[in-house]
Amino acid sequence: MEKLNVLDFIEVTGVFERKINLALNYAGLRLPHFKALNYLEMKGKITVSDLSKALTVTRATTSVLVNQLIKAGALESIDNSSDKRSYYLRLTSLGLQRLNVARQEVALVEEKITSKLPQELVKTLNHVSILVKEEL
Repeated sequence: MEKLNVLDFIEVTGVFERKINLALNYAGLRLPHFKALNYLEMKGKITVSDLSKALTVTRATTSVLVNQLIKAGALESIDNSSDKRSYYLRLTSLGLQRLNVARQEVALVEEKITSKLPQELVKTLNHVSILVKEEL
């Protein structure tokens, strides 16, 4: 039985991540920004704590990320009437625009990578991705 070479797998994953990051630069985003904007669009308005849990990073890291996105005009903060110590985050129209550009750029990278691989391998890699996520 052949073993998975996890170190090579990690290296390949890093190559994919670099290609995605390069594509995201065209939208003026980095991967953490993209993930945050994607999640916010899906959920609507959420708190920093909720976003932190979703991104599986510390609240401090999320706060830095959120401040960058607010400063860039991609997010806005809204008062939380039920808890004065926190606030809600919401995607702005500019944030949605940048997210859509980023999605188009990511789709181009996905298409380019997919076109170079046999379809059966693409299915297998997608399946592996799902299995690994479920294990975490």
